[in-house]
Amino acid sequence: MIRPDALTAGLLAAALTTALAAACAHARGGPSPTPSPSPVPSPASPSPHAPPCPPTEVFAPGTISLPDSWQWRLNFNPLLTEAYWSHSEGWWPGTRERAEIRTSRRLPGGRWSTPAVVPFSGTYADMDPFVTPLGTAMFFSSMRPVDGRPRQDMDLWMVRRTAHGWSEPVHLGDQVNAEGYDELYPSADLLGNLYFARVKAPEPGGDVQIWRSRPRRDGSYGPPELLGPGVNTPERWEFNPEISPDGRTLLFVRLDRDDDGLEDVGHGWGDLYVSRQVHGVFTEAVNLGPCVNTAADEYHPTVLWGRGELYFARSAGTPGNFHRTRLRLPR
Repeated sequence: MIRPDALTAGLLAAALTTALAAACAHARGGPSPTPSPSPVPSPASPSPHAPPCPPTEVFAPGTISLPDSWQWRLNFNPLLTEAYWSHSEGWWPGTRERAEIRTSRRLPGGRWSTPAVVPFSGTYADMDPFVTPLGTAMFFSSMRPVDGRPRQDMDLWMVRRTAHGWSEPVHLGDQVNAEGYDELYPSADLLGNLYFARVKAPEPGGDVQIWRSRPRRDGSYGPPELLGPGVNTPERWEFNPEISPDGRTLLFVRLDRDDDGLEDVGHGWGDLYVSRQVHGVFTEAVNLGPCVNTAADEYHPTVLWGRGELYFARSAGTPGNFHRTRLRLPR
């Protein structure tokens, strides 16, 4: 049984206020007024008649974004005082090495503290941390043993936020986690609906698709359902889902592989796309365009919905940095 522990009244109220503000701002179709990222060169606008691209910057260079190692899936607590991400020395999809979840605290002046490994990580391959909208739990992927049995694939786990920090990890069970497959990049909305990608492991094979599991009354998660053709295609790979708190907007990555025999339809190898849920169905996904997507590989989107900020990773074959820009969604 999986039940998030209660937070202290003050922290829960602050987290709830932050999450509801984010959901309301997203529902209004615009961000709350906050400073834009510092200007840096960004991709050109798609045409002379299009508005200029918002500036893009590397996030926390030298502290969180590092030049000689790989950083994966950046995420924040609701109060934006803590950052979480995964770190590995090698390119994890190829090495499947030990990877650790790190955290850093926001300091005065917008700086970030020296990273530390979270207490429940550092021994196994732990990836893709996601703090829930209210901050009561964190989902992540891990290759740690289950009931003492070693694993060769990544499963979804959860830790609860308690008055003393993060709890011990809890496996989400065989209803969600399939034997011989990696479950990756969890993301949840305010109702607890859990989105993630699934891929054959340890060697990727077949299609890579995005799934959704709904919470049960006892706090466990039921069998996942495959998202429809607005998101998943039989030809290309879809993964890295990032759902909005209200569950209406889904960002994800679509991959144009060199070996798929298909015409390239995006701007590079991996591009960010968006789909909107209307009457329970996700509409046909739209590319976020050249202000974000380049000839490089863009992946691992994270959105601060109330602030209208998009964070993502970008790599051109070398360790990727986290980037930050204003979120601009196509109509």
